[in-house]
Amino acid sequence: MRMRRVWQSISLGLLVAVFLVSGVAGVTEQGRAMVKALLFIPQILPSVPVRPQEWLVTAPTHQEVRFPVGGAEAVADLYLPADGGRHPAVVLFLGVVPAGRDDPRVVDLARGLARSSMAVMIPWSNVMITSRRLDPEAVDLLVGAFQYMEKNPAVDPRRIGMGGFCVGASFATLAAEDPRIRERVAYVNSFGGWYDARDLLVAIASRTRSYGEEAQPWMPREDTREVFAVHLIEGLPNLSEREALSRVFLKGGPAEEVSPALLSEQGRTVYRLLSGVTVEEARSLLNSLPAGFRSELERMSPSTGIGGLKAPVLIMHDREDAAVAAEESRRLAEALEGRGRVHYTEFSLFQHVDPTRPLAPPEMARESWKLLMHMYNIMRLGA
Repeated sequence: MRMRRVWQSISLGLLVAVFLVSGVAGVTEQGRAMVKALLFIPQILPSVPVRPQEWLVTAPTHQEVRFPVGGAEAVADLYLPADGGRHPAVVLFLGVVPAGRDDPRVVDLARGLARSSMAVMIPWSNVMITSRRLDPEAVDLLVGAFQYMEKNPAVDPRRIGMGGFCVGASFATLAAEDPRIRERVAYVNSFGGWYDARDLLVAIASRTRSYGEEAQPWMPREDTREVFAVHLIEGLPNLSEREALSRVFLKGGPAEEVSPALLSEQGRTVYRLLSGVTVEEARSLLNSLPAGFRSELERMSPSTGIGGLKAPVLIMHDREDAAVAAEESRRLAEALEGRGRVHYTEFSLFQHVDPTRPLAPPEMARESWKLLMHMYNIMRLGA
């Protein structure tokens, strides 16, 4: 009840701020961006009891669209502002999604952005959704989605950004590095992604997060361990080994079902990585995996082509993220620091990418302000 009263006060403050800022919104780009950000924030915070954006802005349209990708056809959800004309846009990728396309969090996010005068396209990877396996070909999916939006009559082709969450954030960054579109991407917003898939694999296998010379224990979430396990196990050429390791590490079977001595060399390496090892052992084991597997990890690492990233980059991460350690985003921000046009925000508000962490009112106010300013920067770049 106390938190509800706090949010009622914050919501009232947001409304007052909207009307105050509206005085300059029609005059300055900054004012318009701030109004959009102020109205957007309550749309994505489940604890906020009121959503003024829905009172003031007409609901967007939504449709399923299909577009070509490498000789096949891909599917996406497209949300468009209700008013006419051309709008800034974002291609938003969610990657390995435990929730469905109709999940309220996904729908509220897309509608909130569309009500902010932004066209939103959410493409879906069948491989990632159905198998929970990382798919390097998803970069082609995102490039195709970007090119589709460039031709959409409701979109200003000069103002299309890329964004993503967790796995999707890393792939959105990879797509923005791609030579086919990198000169035209307006911005990238990466929320909770990794910078180097190899470092993430080492962190998961060793249960250790590290940055520079500092290291500390870290317990990755179950779904993170599952995606990691699926990718390692599916890389094994031997079907019987894939089935045996899947029973133990994915289906909760007894460890006695697998005898490491009877596995191939690659099978033993995967078994050890999934069983838990030290940081040094994890790095050594990773380097012993087949060159094709290591090359695939490189293809899925923004670090590999970071020099090709031309767009401004905004980075968000939960400080205590148990899905992808925040150190990954710190390394991304550090790699981009020399070229400028990077904005990095660490939050305590989120649990991975969901804004549901319980906080005391003063800290909630600080975190909400950080989120507001981050969204303001996105709205400005979109404009």
